[in-house]
Amino acid sequence: LFWENLASKGSSEIKDGALKAAITESFGGFEDMKKEMSATTIAVQGSGWGWLGYNPKTGRLEIATRANQDPLQATTGLVPLL
Repeated sequence: LFWENLASKGSSEIKDGALKAAITESFGGFEDMKKEMSATTIAVQGSGWGWLGYNPKTGRLEIATRANQDPLQATTGLVPLL
């Protein structure tokens, strides 16, 4: 349900560009990234967030979770994307 709510039906394909290339490099593809993000974030119990972030040290995308309202960049160094 989460992924369907991000885009209208039929328009959810990610377009070619830097983000798609980074997702493919980091996760193998968009569907793989969605599966990993869903599996990681569903494990958050109670209050918290799942994030897709950019790691400026490695140049790769990473999935992270934070409890409550803890900010991503200040606690992990990852730049939040989603």
